Amino acid sequence: MRIFMALPISEQLQKNVMKYREFYPDLPVRWLEGKNLHITLIPPWEEKNIEEIEKKLKPLENKSGEIEIKFNNVSFGPNRYNPRLVWATGEASRKIIELKKSLEEVLNKPAERNNFLLHLTIARFRPEDFINFTIKQIIDEVAWKEIAKEFVIMCSHLSRAGANYEILRKFKL
Repeated sequence: MRIFMALPISEQLQKNVMKYREFYPDLPVRWLEGKNLHITLIPPWEEKNIEEIEKKLKPLENKSGEIEIKFNNVSFGPNRYNPRLVWATGEASRKIIELKKSLEEVLNKPAERNNFLLHLTIARFRPEDFINFTIKQIIDEVAWKEIAKEFVIMCSHLSRAGANYEILRKFKL
């Protein structure tokens, strides 16, 4: 099973993202559905023993408290030279970085080489299709706020239409 650690997104933030999509009705991208929106903390890996992962994560439950998250812009990503998605980005708070480090430690996952970039993928597209886009740059300021109250184990189900995500287990922050 392909799993990863994430922060789920509230219905209110999902609505904000759905409203944002209305500004780009002709953009040839695959917009993520509200239930698929999340903030990845630990990237996907193959796992057979979900119960063992749950046991490792249990001590982190109710430890950090709620985490305030702020997204301040939407742009093409992950870089302007080879874009393949539309994402909202913001500054990672100390609490979210500490949670990520705690998750890496208990799950025995290596820390990322680069600093953690707080982001929310809202659409995907094939990089080779970008050449045909009529819009070559998106730099939109947003003021999206979120209060994360839990972290989750998510499972990704890959298909030709794109990935669908399922929450397997929730842990209070």
